[in-house]
Formats: sequence, structure tokens, C-alpha cells
Amino acid sequence: MPTATSEKLNQLRAQLQECTNPIAAKLLKSTIAKLEAQISSGQPKTTASKIAQRKAALRHSQKQAKQKERSTLKPPSSKSEGVPQHKKPITLDQEKPIEQAKVTAVVQVEKSKPLIQDGPQATTETTPKNKNRFSPDVIKIAKRLVLADELWERPQVQGITIDGPTSRDLDDAIWIEATESGVVLSVHIADVSELVEMGSILDKVALSRTVTRYFSNGNAPMLPRPLSENKLSLLEGEARPTVTVQVTLNPNAQMVDVKIFESWLVSHKRFTYAEASQPKSSTPFHNTLEMAHQWASHLYRNRLTSGSIGATQTAQGQWLTEEGSLIQGKLHPSHILIQEFMILANLAVAQWLADQDIPALYRNHTARAIAPDRETMYQTLLMLGSNAAIRQRLHSWMNRAVYSPVLIGHFALNLPAYCHFTSPIRRVADLINHRIVKACLKHQGLPYKQSELAELGQHIAQVKDEHKEQASEFFKAAHQKVYQEQLQTPEDLANLSGKEFTRLLKYAVESQGVDELRSELLTRLGAEQLAVQDLYLLLFQSKELELQQQVIQYLSGHIYDAASVITIASNQERNWEAFNYLEAENSPPFHIWLEVIISGDSLTTIHPATHSRKQPARHHACLIWLEDYLQKNLVNPEASVQPPLPEAKLSSKDSAPSAASLSKAMQTALMKPLSGGQNFVGMLVDICQTLRWENPEYEMGSSDDWFICKCELDVLGERLEGSGVAKKKKLSKSLAAKEVLEQVRELAPQHWEEWFPGVAFSQPKNLTNQED
Repeated sequence: MPTATSEKLNQLRAQLQECTNPIAAKLLKSTIAKLEAQISSGQPKTTASKIAQRKAALRHSQKQAKQKERSTLKPPSSKSEGVPQHKKPITLDQEKPIEQAKVTAVVQVEKSKPLIQDGPQATTETTPKNKNRFSPDVIKIAKRLVLADELWERPQVQGITIDGPTSRDLDDAIWIEATESGVVLSVHIADVSELVEMGSILDKVALSRTVTRYFSNGNAPMLPRPLSENKLSLLEGEARPTVTVQVTLNPNAQMVDVKIFESWLVSHKRFTYAEASQPKSSTPFHNTLEMAHQWASHLYRNRLTSGSIGATQTAQGQWLTEEGSLIQGKLHPSHILIQEFMILANLAVAQWLADQDIPALYRNHTARAIAPDRETMYQTLLMLGSNAAIRQRLHSWMNRAVYSPVLIGHFALNLPAYCHFTSPIRRVADLINHRIVKACLKHQGLPYKQSELAELGQHIAQVKDEHKEQASEFFKAAHQKVYQEQLQTPEDLANLSGKEFTRLLKYAVESQGVDELRSELLTRLGAEQLAVQDLYLLLFQSKELELQQQVIQYLSGHIYDAASVITIASNQERNWEAFNYLEAENSPPFHIWLEVIISGDSLTTIHPATHSRKQPARHHACLIWLEDYLQKNLVNPEASVQPPLPEAKLSSKDSAPSAASLSKAMQTALMKPLSGGQNFVGMLVDICQTLRWENPEYEMGSSDDWFICKCELDVLGERLEGSGVAKKKKLSKSLAAKEVLEQVRELAPQHWEEWFPGVAFSQPKNLTNQED
């Protein structure tokens, strides 16, 4: 290799690494390729290498021939004006008429690309090879389209993109600039309507698909890839026509001005979500990203303060879409950045249209009639402990969002007007709104009648329903195959985890195959290994009367689970509207009924549950309700039997037991000093039996060589808890019982007259006089 040429090549490669100008970078790459070719031609060649070079040259010529068929966008020149040279208008091959494009149906579910989208989440489904493909004629149309020269006469704007690492359909870029009294935030959106004309073959294709769907191994684009991933995509360093939504914010991140105009963009930099989340000081556009994160946080706080539920984070750390659906997977901080900028842009466009009374495809979202007020709803979501409970509760409260030309507002986002505008490459509703906005900007007639917009909104909803149903069938078939294999190998059922067994039980209930799980169900029930969800499935979804009676018998010894089953049923039974407790009087003994409103009818039991304490009475009321539900003995509250009036209480002189009537065990447990080695477990049981309390509950665990026991006891509506840690299981249980016993002894002085009327109380000198 010649030394001079080698040095020059190294210099050019170093310059290329530092180059930020896309035009200069292309020139450098071309020069480097020529030098490498010269160096290669100067080396000794063997016959084999000559053959390899000829093959490479042939491949290169074939590639160039294919590229000549495409009419790609011309990048701006290096002149200061930034206007591309050698531009051509949009043209079609007039000599080859194109027939109506045939659009094949798809059977997959869509994935929400950005955080704020409404729709199913990412799937593990794969794209069929022969489906989702465009016809050859549609591909030819997409390849032949180019952009007109006058597009580059628009004002040029600055922006960067933030997307997933594999995304190629980049339809939005952002930019932010500080002002003396706030910031100007810009969202630049691909101007799809410039290439996809209304009523064209491409428009019909987009309407038939309505959205781009994303899969584990690729996607099914709404528009052909030469458009969605090339000519319209806001690729780094490439000139693209855009529509800019420019919002001026005051120091409180409130909108004070909105401008919408046609523009063109050369994206400065493409960032992934990970790269844009924690930019380093050396990261390009570091200051821009830092400022964008700060103002996105401000916008998010404003939405929370206003009562927004959609596109927020739950107490468990899960994020919700703009319609209130749970999002699966990890989110980066830059997801929130893009979420807030897109919500702001969509809101700005919707308000801009609404202020002028312009019909468009507004995104409306409403709550159901049974939904509580917004504050109650928000507090309830904070208290729910599981994702399943959150998902079910949101489903019962909210209607599905719809597109309509009649403006209603968006409940989950708590906005008076909202629309979709920022994703026209992959969502046809945005493309339709682009045409409406651009017609207004050019003072032209509106492209759609209100009746046509209503039909389009219904069509989009119908296509989404079809995709959802087909996807459900796909996954159902895949899961059924797994469950059927599990049912055919009963010897392996014991190895299933609790969650795996619950899923199998749900399938068995739906397919009337519970009998095949009977043996394993009884085994797990006897070992207290069935989840509360399993108990619910057996009681409400199965028709196995014998197993249902076994569950009722189990619940009679695990009374707390009866109340949990009722709670699960209220979340998962679609016709359950509410449940509450009816009390005869608010004093012991408590007489309580459980009332459940099902399809508008209030159903309760004939007789109440009775207990000296309110909480156990409620739990027993749940158990009685479940028994009568299975036996179809539930009645309206008016038909319930009221308990007899309490008899007049005897005076304390006539009814009070003497001090001698207090058992020695009670005196030891409550009045005498405690000492190490005593049977604290037995003493606690004696107290519960004497005062007619429910026995304490113990939960045993282990860590390395240590046993960890937890003891819980309900006293006067308060949950007392104790724990013990020891190397022997019995000792850890004793220590846990001792902690609860000490708490009972602390409550004894103030409740002694209620517990033991007429018996004098003697305060022990110390609660514990000896270390254990």
C-alpha cells in the first residue's frame, strides 16, 4: 500500500468520525470508498480474487439498477439556502394504468408504539409470511413517487428524533428553545398527505389497514415501506416535508400561543429512548435534551394536578396509556418526554380546530355511569394492590375511546378537546386530521363532510375490533395447546407453580375439563395451596358442585378468604355493580348481611351473620352469602329476617362474674407477669376462646437456618401483629405469639370492664420479667 495514500485514507476516516454535517459525511464516504478501491486494485490479484471481484461488481451493478428504479428524495445542497437541487414533481407512470389495489386481511394485534397510544400491548406473535404484504402495483406506486420542488420553499425547522432502536417509521421530531418568559416547544410531524393523496390507491390501502401493527419479528405497516420507512420517515440527515405544531409555554408550562404551519426538516440526530434518557455532557444536543426532560416533567405534574388518570403511573410503578390501559414492559424517562410532547401537540391541534368549529376526527373518551368521581377513582387506583385488579377496575369504569367529528372531550386525560395528529405514517386517523388542518391553513374547502368523518370513525373502530378478535383467537389456540398437553400429563401437575396452575384451572373451567384436575385440586386444597383466585374460579365459573362444597368447607376454616373471594368476584364478574354490608345495629353483638347488586338487583341472605366483633361478622356474612348463592337461596333485602331485639341488660351486680369466676388461665395470661418458657401460643388461644374471638393466624417462613413466624389477631377492629425469629420453628411461633399477647395485655386495662364485667383488674407489675 502506498504510504501517502494510506495516510490520506486514515485522515479521511478520522474526519468522518468527527463529521456532523450529513452532506459532508456523504462526500467523505465517497472519497474513502474511491481510495480503498485504488489501493485494492494496486494489490497482486489471484484468479480467485478476480472472480470474487467480478461477482461483487455484478452485485453492485444490480443494486444500482434497482436504485435507479426508485425516485428517492434529493437532500439539500451544501449551499446556505439549504434548497435541494435536481428536484422533480410527484409523478406516476401514466403509460401503465394501475388496477385497484387488493388489500389482504391481517390476523394480528397492533402494538402501541409510543406510550400514549390506546391499544393492545406488544405481542410475541409472529408475522405471517404471506399476509400483510402489499400488492406489486401498490409497491410500484410508492417507489415512483417523489416530492415537488415547492416543498423546499417552506421554512426549514430544527429537530431530533427519539424512537426505539429498531424503529424505521419515524413520524415525529421535537425541538425546544428557551425564551425570556418560558419556552417554545415544537413537534414536527411527517407530512404524509403530500404523497398519499385523498382517494388514491395508497389512501385506500391506508384506510383498509387503519394502523401499523408491530410484532416480535417485525411489523405490518399501514403504508408501503418505501414510504413509511424511507421517503416519509424523518431519518437523520435526510430532507423531509413536515407539519410543525409550535407551542409557546409560560413559566408554569401553560399554553399561551399555538402556531401550526407547513415546514421541512433535516433531522440533526436520531436518538434511541435509552440514549435520550440520561444524556451525558458529551452527548450531542445535551442541553436540548436536558431542557426537554425538565419541561416534560413540568407538563406531567400539571396533568396530575388537573386530575388526569390516563398516561400516568400507578402506585405499583406501572404506566397507563392515555385511555387508562396498563402498559407492559420497561419505560425509559425519554418515553415520558415523548409522551408529554405528543399529548401537548395533540391537545394544541384539537383546541385549534375546536376554536374554529372545524369538524375533525376528535378522540373522545368517557366514563361509565357506575364510575365514581375522579378523586375517588384516583385514590382507589392508588390502593389497589395488583395489576389484575387495576386492569379490571379501569375496565369497569371507563368506556372505550372513539373517533368522532362531534367533540365530547377526553375523560382519562381530563381534557375538553383531544385528537390524534402526531403519527400519520402509522395511523390513518392522524392522516385524516392532517388533511383537514392543511386545508384550513391554505383556506381551502374542508376535504371531509361531517357524515363522512363519522363513518370513518366507525370504520376504524370496526377494523380494530376485528384485529382484536382474530388476535384473541390466535393466542387462545396457542395457549390451549399448552394446557391440553398439561392436562394429558397429570403426573406433572404437582410441579406447576401457583400462577401456572391458576392459568390451567381457568382454561379447564372454560373448556369444561375441571374433572381432570379434581385430584390435584383436592390435594392443593388440603395442603392450603390454592390461591384465592382458584377458589373464585371454582365457586363462580365451574359447575362442579362437589368441589364447590369442598371450597365452602375450606372457607369456613379460612374466613378471611371468603371476603377476598367476594372482592375478586366484584372485579371480574361483569354484571356485578357493587357490594356492601347491611347492619342491624352498630353495637355488639353485630348482625350483618352482605348485599351484592347484580344486574340492577340487590341480593342478600335471609339470615345475618352474628359475632361479637364487626369485622369477623362481615367475613362470616361473606361466607353465608356464598353458600346461599350456590344453593340459589339469595333474596331481596326486604325479605331478610331481622334478628330479635336484644333483651334488657341485667345490672352489673346481677350479671357480673366474681373474681373467682375468672379462670386461672385468664389470670395468668392477662394479670400475672410473663416469664420465659411459658406457653404463649396456648395462652393466646385461651384468651380468644374465652372472649369468643377468632383464633390468631400464623404464617411461617424461613431464611437460611432461621425460621420466621408472623402472628396476626383481630382485636376490636384492630389488626395486632407480632413476629418471631429463631432457629427452631416452635420457638419462633412462641415469640410471635408473645408479641401479640403483650399488645393484648396493653389493651386490657381500658377494655377490662367490657371483657370481664364486675371482675376487678390488677395491673401486673411488669409485662415480662425474664428475658427469653
